[in-house]
Amino acid sequence: MKKLRLILWEECNRNCPGCCNNDWNLRSLDVETDYSGYDMILLTGGEPMMDPLRVHVAINEIRKQNPTAKIIMYTAYVSDFKAVISLLAHLDGLTVTLHDPDDGYAFLDFDKALYDVRNLIVRKSLRLNVFEGVGLYRQPKTYWEVKAGMIWIKNCPLPTGEVLKRWRPA
Repeated sequence: MKKLRLILWEECNRNCPGCCNNDWNLRSLDVETDYSGYDMILLTGGEPMMDPLRVHVAINEIRKQNPTAKIIMYTAYVSDFKAVISLLAHLDGLTVTLHDPDDGYAFLDFDKALYDVRNLIVRKSLRLNVFEGVGLYRQPKTYWEVKAGMIWIKNCPLPTGEVLKRWRPA
């Protein structure tokens, strides 16, 4: 399976001490404009949900070239759950990462809103990454694949078979 991790932009509303963006020179990455050869495309940033319209434009651009690729968005910001749910209608999956304890409250509100539109998430990949020290006062719905106890990994090695490139609007 050929995977592309696509950096939509560098901007982020956080300053996480172990963030991969601090380890890489994102501006030096090659720009990808041909999505036809990928089986899976992982949209990330910075923080994609800082500009949901740009995410939507990227999804449309990818779908025009490759309607069968699985598109998964990585985000830590789900407070604007209406925008996330709107994008989820065009995605094959969503990975939410909780970095600090405050993230848990926003996520559980999002989880509740997502349950209200559960017909939308049928056959979607929903993953929840929870960093050490982040507690949830209740369990998320059962449709989440949860990975708890996440830690920052120095130099953020890419998984085998993935390439890392930047997006630039067509």
